[in-house]
Amino acid sequence: MIMPAGYPYRSMFVWTAALAIAWLTLCSPWSIGWNIGGGALVLLCAAAGIVIATRRAFARTQAAQQVLRKIDAALSGLPADIKRNTPLVIVVASTDAPLAGAFATNAVRVTDAAIWVRVSDPTRLAHFADALKRWRDGQGPDAIAYLIDADAANDQATLVGGLRRWRAAISEASRAVGYPLPVCVATYANELRPTADECPWFGVSGTGQIDTSQLSGQIATRLAVYAGRAIPEDREARARRAARLDVLTRWTTATVLPILLDEQRTTRPVRVLAFGVTAVDGHPAKNSLLARYATGLSKLALPDADPSESQADARYALPEPLVRGIAAQQMHRPMPRAFAHGFIALIALFCAAAASSAWQNRNLVERVRADMTRFGAIAPSMDAARVDALRIVKRDRDELSTYANNGVPPRLGLGFYRGSPLLPLANALIGSYQPPAPPPSMIELDSLSLFKSGSSVLNPGSNRMLVRAVELIKANTSKRVLIAGHTDNVGNASSNQALSEARAGSVRDWLADASGISPTRFAIQGYGDTRPKASNETEAGRAANRRVEITLVPDCRDDRKNGVSPEGHEGNVACSFN
Repeated sequence: MIMPAGYPYRSMFVWTAALAIAWLTLCSPWSIGWNIGGGALVLLCAAAGIVIATRRAFARTQAAQQVLRKIDAALSGLPADIKRNTPLVIVVASTDAPLAGAFATNAVRVTDAAIWVRVSDPTRLAHFADALKRWRDGQGPDAIAYLIDADAANDQATLVGGLRRWRAAISEASRAVGYPLPVCVATYANELRPTADECPWFGVSGTGQIDTSQLSGQIATRLAVYAGRAIPEDREARARRAARLDVLTRWTTATVLPILLDEQRTTRPVRVLAFGVTAVDGHPAKNSLLARYATGLSKLALPDADPSESQADARYALPEPLVRGIAAQQMHRPMPRAFAHGFIALIALFCAAAASSAWQNRNLVERVRADMTRFGAIAPSMDAARVDALRIVKRDRDELSTYANNGVPPRLGLGFYRGSPLLPLANALIGSYQPPAPPPSMIELDSLSLFKSGSSVLNPGSNRMLVRAVELIKANTSKRVLIAGHTDNVGNASSNQALSEARAGSVRDWLADASGISPTRFAIQGYGDTRPKASNETEAGRAANRRVEITLVPDCRDDRKNGVSPEGHEGNVACSFN
């Protein structure tokens, strides 16, 4: 027999795992290591869920397959839609006697009122309920009939333990089928048949939870009518039956129903929609809980039981009149519910992606603004720190430019991206950076401060003026040093030319000795009076023209090594010597 598919747990595990991995891949704010670890955990959980679902599906199929075959065999001669149009009731019992009396050795009974399926093990009830739902193409069992043999209950603890086990089993079965299973509680009492007619059912049935506070009164009214309508010769027997069933109702209401309906228990209370009592042919048990309860009420004197008489052949009537009042269950197909759950998982993924995007966009804006603020707060004099801060701002600018040109990644998308207004601000900030002025590459010295008039020998105190030149030379080790001497136009030109060269040589010798730098890095040049910087017509102009200039120039030897022509250094005398 091929059974229809139930709820697609394995597909749901795969779908949920796929959504989780998609979020980790596209939207996660975590590092790559955390995302890989999270993905591995998701796959492990999905695999475990699939294995568990597969094992449970196999166990469920094995548990109910034999009964479902018997149901198919019992309904083989009936119309094909009988399994949906006929109520299906699962029958459980406090002891084996009611099941044996109602089903004999059969697992299924089909009557005009319903299809009845017996289940004797509480641990298998959920499997049966779910299998029957799948067998009926999504329409689960219509009710559970709980048969209670009152004369078989001799110990209160045993009775309570059995009720709690079945309550937990019914709760688990309700979760398995996806809706609270209606329960019909049917209680039997043994009696020596006083009349020729069979005892009817006395009870209530409907679509709402029964009210235990009014239950005894409602059934007592029906019992009184039943006893009053008897023929004179049966009136006493019916009165005794009515009194016994009244005690049975009171005992069930006080002992059984509170355990099933207790809302303080950890398991879900049973949804009792029908309740009834009836009498079956047999000897009442003198030491049962029912007998002791009846003695306490002084309602009924029980006859002594004959232990030699067996009750194995007692016939227990199924509570057909009670289940007729319970509405049939609607179709509960698993696929719409699975699609709804899948859509809920998709909505959860979207919400998680939106929250992650909003959080990451806020961090992006705060980080870029903080980097730009940090750069603006550094004083221009701290150029090294400004350059480091500017490098970070450029990195932020490049990131924002990538998003502007190539599109925003999913982790920053979903309408939360706020980096566009920051791009022009970063570009403007980068464009506003001005490097500090380069250190001076030339020092001009007054010749009269270094030399006596007409002399090329340095004055004793002139070294203090040349210290600055030494510091400049040491700070620019990659450049050569040109020392040029100049004079005014007083005297003849040849004397001025020789004096300017001699003074340049004296300055070179002192600088080479003071700095420890090879003299080959120095070049000297005397210009005499050929390059005045002021008019020689005035004394102030002639004083300005008497000078020594120390200039740093590129090393043409390095340029030649790199393939650069020294012709680019026009007028640079340092390039003309080696």
